[in-house]
Amino acid sequence: MSKKNICKENDFNEIKNNINKKKCNFIKNLKKRFYKYKEKIFSKNKIIDKLKNKLLKYKKKNKDLNLRCKADLDNMYKRNQMNVENVYKYSLEKFSKNLLPVIDNLKNALKVSKNKKIDNQVTYEGLKLTLKNFLSVIEKFGISVINKINVNFDPNFHQAVSVVESNKNNIQDNLVIEILQDGYILNKRLLRPAMVKVIKFKK
Repeated sequence: MSKKNICKENDFNEIKNNINKKKCNFIKNLKKRFYKYKEKIFSKNKIIDKLKNKLLKYKKKNKDLNLRCKADLDNMYKRNQMNVENVYKYSLEKFSKNLLPVIDNLKNALKVSKNKKIDNQVTYEGLKLTLKNFLSVIEKFGISVINKINVNFDPNFHQAVSVVESNKNNIQDNLVIEILQDGYILNKRLLRPAMVKVIKFKK
């Protein structure tokens, strides 16, 4: 082999060795980077797993809380319904208790009226007193009576049953002159209008 060829071959071998070295270095670096990223990915996966476990715990907690809240709401609804039913059932209890003495007085008045020796005036006074007692009871519970005369006719509280015409100059038009049947109001709500007689000025 000639000297020239030997030089060429040495150069080639040197280049080849350099390439192999670079290749090895590149692969080493690549492996290092790969392991480095692999570690990072592994640690990130650990964090992800932890977060997944936390999320599952929160989901379970949330489900339990929702079930508890639903049960509480159902119980509250049942309790409220029971309370409403009780209020509806026993709302008249106080009113009824206050009416019992009035019923007793009426029974006593009936007993007395059977006795022929007792004067009618006494029976009348007893019934009058019982009615007064009854009216005071209903007044306690917000029921007021519409029974005033010589007041202006009000269609919100009065129902005109008859109209009396008059041509006297001192007569006021649309005035209630007689109550034929009392009206009643419960806490500003009309229960029944008063049936009245009204005067009209005749020209």
